[in-house]
Amino acid sequence: MRVPLFLAAVLLGASLGGSGVVWAGEVEDFLVGQGCAIGPGTLALAAKEGIPSGAIEAVLAEAEGDADVVRTGDWVVLPPRLCTIRPPGVKSRIGMSDPEVKAATSAIDAYAEFGDIGCFLEGPGLAERVQATRGWDTDMANREYLQFLAENLGNGNLAFYRDTALSTPPGIQVLTGDCANVPNIEEIRASLDLRDRYLDQLIREDAEGVSCESDEAPSYIFMDRVAERTKGKNTNAWLFAEVRFIAMGAGWYEGVSATEKGRPRPPLCRLEAR
Repeated sequence: MRVPLFLAAVLLGASLGGSGVVWAGEVEDFLVGQGCAIGPGTLALAAKEGIPSGAIEAVLAEAEGDADVVRTGDWVVLPPRLCTIRPPGVKSRIGMSDPEVKAATSAIDAYAEFGDIGCFLEGPGLAERVQATRGWDTDMANREYLQFLAENLGNGNLAFYRDTALSTPPGIQVLTGDCANVPNIEEIRASLDLRDRYLDQLIREDAEGVSCESDEAPSYIFMDRVAERTKGKNTNAWLFAEVRFIAMGAGWYEGVSATEKGRPRPPLCRLEAR
């Protein structure tokens, strides 16, 4: 008989002398942070967070034989019954209330003449500001900036929203404080809710047609999948970009630096057979 992941973790946690319930939550959070994908470097990453290798091995054993498990190259993407892909709990050393963020945020009417009401981040400017104020090198500033985007796009403090694909938004939109007082805030919030509700299905379906050798994840048909899954309710034509920003900040892209875009890894894609 198969046991749920949380119960397996509790039992294993007890056998290791730890607090099973707490530890089970830590394992779940860790796996969500990895996009429900276990690869060559996962055990080392888990060890850095104090999670025993036996915990990951127990999850892999539980996934064995599941019809929905995906094995691609050296990676295993856990089935939905064991792990749900959702925005991970990324933590950046850049906070929404930090002075560099405030200095890089536009006035709410700065783009009004173009029909855009809202506060927008000057993205490259923010990375440059924290590099200057905190003494970080370019790669560190870029990494923390991407993690800042992943954290706050994931929790709804930010959005990359426009209801048409014919033009890009002025920038990443701030949705906190007075910056949330915009005419289309309900539509923006609704699109974030839909993104999170269907993210697991969307990424799993999209990955089937995406090669990890490319740098295009989500794919060009991702928005078609969004329209189908949400039955046309999504109004954000740039939702795919939000997902990509989150994925890059969460580490689901490898080789990302201040000068390199990097490449996706599972769960976003499939590795080609060699």
